[in-house]
Amino acid sequence: MPKAGHWQKLKFGKKISQPPLPLNYMGNNEVTLTLLDEGEENSASNLSPLKFLQREIEANLKPYLKVPEKLSNPDKLIIATREGLNRNERYEHNGIISCYRGELDIRAAKTNIPRALRFMDTLIKLFQVREHNVFVDNSSTYVMVKTQKFEISLREKNKRIPGNERWQTSNYLPTGVLVFKINRLFHTKEWKDGKLKLEDQLSSILAKLEIVSDELNAEALIREKEKEIRQQQEFLQKEFEKRQEKDLAAFKETLQKAERWHKAVNLRNFIDAVEQKTIAENGSSEDLVNWLEWARKKADWYDPFIEREDELLKNVDKTVLQI
Repeated sequence: MPKAGHWQKLKFGKKISQPPLPLNYMGNNEVTLTLLDEGEENSASNLSPLKFLQREIEANLKPYLKVPEKLSNPDKLIIATREGLNRNERYEHNGIISCYRGELDIRAAKTNIPRALRFMDTLIKLFQVREHNVFVDNSSTYVMVKTQKFEISLREKNKRIPGNERWQTSNYLPTGVLVFKINRLFHTKEWKDGKLKLEDQLSSILAKLEIVSDELNAEALIREKEKEIRQQQEFLQKEFEKRQEKDLAAFKETLQKAERWHKAVNLRNFIDAVEQKTIAENGSSEDLVNWLEWARKKADWYDPFIEREDELLKNVDKTVLQI
């Protein structure tokens, strides 16, 4: 049968994958279609996604929505839980028997255990038809619905009976009312016996889980997209900062070299002026010749266009003229 949302996707022209029919199919070979009354189509189109999916489940999975009077070919989790609950050493508190670690999270009166097991067995098989996996982890039970994990439990409600007024004590008695609960942050919901027995609310439970799972998956995709955008922006910002830092460093270096060049030019002008003044006043001397040679070598060492090597100044920072 088509999966949830098949016809909606087809209506809006979205690509749909059609899996091959199984060769070993053992299910029903007939499908019953119900003719809508006049005007019913318009009302159906106005249904919420949850109600629409619930109707689709009820139409396509009708054989899997009926809880049998007796367990038939129970799931392995049901078998393990039944064996555990039937042990005599089970501790009973306020008339309720609870499952142990490694078993389904079921808490009910002994007389209501068979009903609880039949309900859970039917629900597990319904999940399996939709390719959802039920598993137990320590003392909790989970169902994986389209990559989203939900904690589930089944319990029987207790009724508080006032006890000794002096000591302000109370007693609790089982009511026979079963409550199925999904527990996930911001998505906690309960179904219980009321106008409809819990057994008649399987389609509502499945539809709710699948809708919430789709919503969570959509939110996860949005978060992932936002994360990708944020990471891309951070990457671009870091790349910009690297380029900015490199560019600024290059500019500072150019500015420093320009300043050094100007200083080197001024230094040579000064050396020439000293040479001319000294010769004019005192004539040339060996000391002057040596100093002029030394000074012009230093100018060549400082000049960014020449960068002459100088053994004594090789470790000096030319920008600040410090060792």
